[in-house]
Amino acid sequence: MAVPLQVGGALKDIIEAPDMEAYRQIDSKDILGPEYDAIPGGALPAEVRADYLESYAGDRFVESARYVRTYPTELPKLAERLRSIETPVQIVSARDDPMVPTPNQDFLHSRLPNTRIDLLAAGHFAWEEVPDLYGEVLILWLKVGYREQSGRSTESRTR
Repeated sequence: MAVPLQVGGALKDIIEAPDMEAYRQIDSKDILGPEYDAIPGGALPAEVRADYLESYAGDRFVESARYVRTYPTELPKLAERLRSIETPVQIVSARDDPMVPTPNQDFLHSRLPNTRIDLLAAGHFAWEEVPDLYGEVLILWLKVGYREQSGRSTESRTR
């Protein structure tokens, strides 16, 4: 994530909320269902939607939100260390994500010395929207990409 923070939509609302009490009072399906159902290209299989919503059932959504709420204080500290990370990194993200726009991925890519960035033609739910392409990028990275990446940075923005 970029510093200063660049996020939008529901993610921005969660990070900026004074506390999470209002979110605790709402069924996470009512929060996440509309976001998930807005995925371009039509509805995904019912079992995929159900699995996604179930993964945040009960307190899991609010508890997972604690992580993103630390972004304003923790990300500046992490940003200072990015240039020292020598491990090859594959950044896979959505080119048209309204919640985590591309300046965030560009921020990482410009600071991590051994990266490959693939910005996919998708919104926030890239792996659901373009699963074959997402899988192709990851398989290539696991097969050879991480070995070829050592000491250089590359990018693909047209996938």
